[in-house]
Amino acid sequence: MTYPGGKNGSGVYQRIINNMPPHKVFIEACCGSGAVIRNKRPAQRNIAIDLSQTALDLTAELAGDRLDIEYIRTDAIKLLSSNFLDEVDEDTLVYFDPPYLPETRKGGDLYEHEMTVEDHERLLRCIKRLGCMVMISGYRSGLYDFELRSWYCINYRTQTRRGMVDESLLMNFEPPNELHDYSFLGSNFRDRERIKRKKQRWKTKIENMDRLERLAIMEALQNV
Repeated sequence: MTYPGGKNGSGVYQRIINNMPPHKVFIEACCGSGAVIRNKRPAQRNIAIDLSQTALDLTAELAGDRLDIEYIRTDAIKLLSSNFLDEVDEDTLVYFDPPYLPETRKGGDLYEHEMTVEDHERLLRCIKRLGCMVMISGYRSGLYDFELRSWYCINYRTQTRRGMVDESLLMNFEPPNELHDYSFLGSNFRDRERIKRKKQRWKTKIENMDRLERLAIMEALQNV
């Protein structure tokens, strides 16, 4: 399916998920079609926030009954700037995918609820104050480069309606040594398939072992 600015394209949501540390609470703010929350391994608590009821309905339709997601229709910046996150801690991960800065885009308005420069400044103030892990997607800009200059940044190419573009993923933490979800591990489709086949070969090999031999192998892996 397609959604303006959605992360449904090949390799996009996978790249984002491959940079997510372990977490107990996951919040996708400005969720759009919810490409990330729908495809990642669920956390203990999963929340989708958007000001558009249409976007929330689309996410819910695509997610179906297989995921336990709380849907909240509101201004994500206002909600996360309140005491909404008081009950959570560093085990929370917030992923923002807002309408990108107007100056970085072409083709005019795309969304039911657009964001002005002032809205982005409000967003930046919000995420810099959050006491949890935060990730945010966007196009490179002077505003974000300056305000989030201390954040870790990954740049990558992705396909959009206007062709190939450079996107950025900014994080207020260092690249994780452990992931929440290893389902999409790999730098591209071919690499992901290679790892998937290797996992399946090892799974089959271990399943066919004698029980004690299997436990011995597991003990060795734990020591590593």
